[in-house]
Amino acid sequence: YKYKNTFDSDIVQLLLFYILPFIVINGLIFFLVTTKPKYEVVIEGTNDYRTTDVTFTIKSIMPLKEVTIKMDSEPVDLVKVGRKTYRTTIDHNGSLEIYMVNFNRMAVLGYEHIDILDNEPPTIEDYISEDGILSFTIVDTQSGVDFSSISATTPTGEYLLPLTADKASGRVSFQMNSDSLTVTAKDMSGNEFLTTFS
Repeated sequence: YKYKNTFDSDIVQLLLFYILPFIVINGLIFFLVTTKPKYEVVIEGTNDYRTTDVTFTIKSIMPLKEVTIKMDSEPVDLVKVGRKTYRTTIDHNGSLEIYMVNFNRMAVLGYEHIDILDNEPPTIEDYISEDGILSFTIVDTQSGVDFSSISATTPTGEYLLPLTADKASGRVSFQMNSDSLTVTAKDMSGNEFLTTFS
């Protein structure tokens, strides 16, 4: 009975003073050596389709050796708004490139795509000219067409408003009494389309 107790005690001592410390220390070393940087990026919505705010939060518990954030290969200016939180305003679509290096030299490279901004003017489709009437469909899939901006000018400089402008279908028509007509239109973000029909 005494021998059995001594044996059990030896096993407990072996576990407590050798095996468990070995596992804990090696687990900690493995964690320190292999841990990669972590981050969170929040791309907020847009009210005007011209800008959006981006929030960048460092989630790593390890000290960082390097942090680089670029937009289309150009460095992004960040404003610190918290202990590990930064903010910036983006005014065009593209890809954010995030590169981070921990003190243990483990690195991470990530990309966040921004495609909610309206950098493109409206487009014109299905245009026809019949019996002195020019008609076409105007389309803008992001901020939408500013129908109040649609107008045309003749070669002599005469300013014309549309004969019809259907917001639901996007169909617009102009009286075309000259050899050519220059049509202009904007979307709600101010991107302007300009083309000449002849």
